[in-house]
Amino acid sequence: MKWIVLLFLIFTFSKADERPDKEHELYLTLYLHSLHFTKNDDTHEEFNETHKAYGLEYINDDHYSLSYNHFVNSRGNQVDVYGAGYLLHFNDAFGLHLITGYQKGYCLENLFSSVECNEGKKNESAFVLPMLYYKHDYFKLDLFTNTEMIALRFNIKIYDLF
Repeated sequence: MKWIVLLFLIFTFSKADERPDKEHELYLTLYLHSLHFTKNDDTHEEFNETHKAYGLEYINDDHYSLSYNHFVNSRGNQVDVYGAGYLLHFNDAFGLHLITGYQKGYCLENLFSSVECNEGKKNESAFVLPMLYYKHDYFKLDLFTNTEMIALRFNIKIYDLF
């Protein structure tokens, strides 16, 4: 998966001079915070809500994205997420970011619910994640939710080429 992302980035940047009207942005993920509605069903303890997240998000043509994020999930497990997405703009600042991809670290019960990985469940899967976003000149905030929590991801723009 890493090679696919790398090849896409090389191809996109090599074509940048042929499309000067297209925009390229690169964001660094610095923070991920979640607020859970319940306690862990298995341990009855609080979930981890500060996730020690880091990652990169590349946006091409102001609509297409590639991303990688690493974080400690709500149950304390290391998670790697590789995604490709599409941004639907409501206006200049707000919109919907639809991401699909591959994750390793969560054991999923269904599309919207994760469970402890001690039941012999596979901790790798494909995913689809809709996020609302607010995009400023220098940062991007992503808001997403499922039946168990609501989360906020903070990204700082580190590269911008028009």
